[in-house]
Amino acid sequence: MPFDAFLLERLARHWNTRWQDVELSSAWADKTHVVFQGWHKDAHEKLFILIAFTPGLARIHETHHRFELPKATHPLFARFLPLTIDAVFTPAFDRILWFKVHWTDDWGQPSYGYLVIELTGHVTNLIVLDSEYKILEALRHFQDKNHQRIIRPGQLYQAPAPLPNACQTHQFSDISPLIRKLVPEPGQWPFDAFCQQYTTSTLPFVLLRQDKIQDLWVFPLPGWHAELVENPDKVLDNLFFEKEQERLRINLQQQLVAYWKDRVQHLRTKLAETEQSQQEEVEKWKDEGDLWLAYQYQFKNHQELTIPSFADPSRFVTLALPEDKTPAEMAEHCYRLYKKAKSRVAASTRLAEILREELTHAEQALSLAQQNHPTSYYRDELKQVASPARSKHLENQPFRRFVSTGGFDIFVGRNREENQELTMRRARPDDLWFHVKQAPGSHVILFSGKRQPNLDDLLDAAHLAAYYSPAKHSSTVAVDYTKRKFVRKRPHADIGQVLYEREKTLYVTPDPERLRRLGATHDKLID
Repeated sequence: MPFDAFLLERLARHWNTRWQDVELSSAWADKTHVVFQGWHKDAHEKLFILIAFTPGLARIHETHHRFELPKATHPLFARFLPLTIDAVFTPAFDRILWFKVHWTDDWGQPSYGYLVIELTGHVTNLIVLDSEYKILEALRHFQDKNHQRIIRPGQLYQAPAPLPNACQTHQFSDISPLIRKLVPEPGQWPFDAFCQQYTTSTLPFVLLRQDKIQDLWVFPLPGWHAELVENPDKVLDNLFFEKEQERLRINLQQQLVAYWKDRVQHLRTKLAETEQSQQEEVEKWKDEGDLWLAYQYQFKNHQELTIPSFADPSRFVTLALPEDKTPAEMAEHCYRLYKKAKSRVAASTRLAEILREELTHAEQALSLAQQNHPTSYYRDELKQVASPARSKHLENQPFRRFVSTGGFDIFVGRNREENQELTMRRARPDDLWFHVKQAPGSHVILFSGKRQPNLDDLLDAAHLAAYYSPAKHSSTVAVDYTKRKFVRKRPHADIGQVLYEREKTLYVTPDPERLRRLGATHDKLID
């Protein structure tokens, strides 16, 4: 987008007529945008002036688009607003625009000064000067490496060194790189004719078109279809807004793709480790336990025996009896190892199935993320995936933490104080709150937010609510759940006692397998 010094100088002449006597009454700003609201006294219309400091898309023009900016007037401008524009000009050949303005000071006296918009290089800025060019305030305080140019209140304003004007140096290399990029062969462009028209008359605004690309400048270029423009602000507003939205869309897409790539890689690594653990030799411990029992009487005269295996007679097993153990104790030890290994393999098998499902989902999500979608799609998807900062924050909580089948965080309070903290301070309004019906127990929060958990997620949280309550050994446990916003502290009650409404009830039979998968019992899944 060639928003260069030639275009800005031509726009300054246009705005000097268009914006003269416009009163700016409000200003909103974020890190990259400033929007002034003004009133055109002669035309009796409201207008909005956008100043964008976005790298690569820095510009100024009127806008009809609405940006998500803070609603309160920016404090930088509060002491100067309302201010009236007296003139618009560019004193030097550069992307620096000056507004000559006046406003009323705190004593009701008229004050005169300048509003300077710098769109140059990597340091863009908006600066308020008094009539003697002393800095009153700036959007960005700045000091260069040599301490020669300081932008701070109280300092005398010093503008950056102006760019070389190609029509004065007669060097095509001094033309803006933005324009040189649009000219395939410099020799085909009537550079001398452009400079002559630039110095002797007012250049028109021209909309350049080539295939689906459009740009606004002040002179036709070879290879581009040129169309005269009467309202440059409208063209600039639409062109830049589309480019900014496309850049935003690409940025959000890259964030989402990076997240799912990391997720796919993590799941593949985890799945490979889980499948490897499934290959553990389980039966060897049972075989060794059987051997200890079968040959226990021979250890009266021996401390070590090498005997054939029951499972595979061609394989020999060496049994060495420790001094403080008996063969029966060694057999019991082997059987315990056998039981644990069998549980590990079974858990690994279940975990591998879950990981395969998650990996399939992650690969599908990655494929979708790599396709082109509207910006709203990437916003919604990024809201649904937990950020690393939030995950780290959740891991540092004092409560019991579990992860549901669908990947939601589940937190369980350990005591009354934690129940109160978890429900009243940490849970969000749309998170789901669980508690056993009409009985004491832990508060359980399913951190689902506005996402819709499936039945397995609800059952996971309900099982935890039942397990961490006196009803854990009952055959059927009634667990109420509702959104956190429908839970309130019971007046004049002890810590942790609440009232709730709009609840639903799940009837669960505590399932040891589900509790093992969640990690609530001692026989946990390998993680």
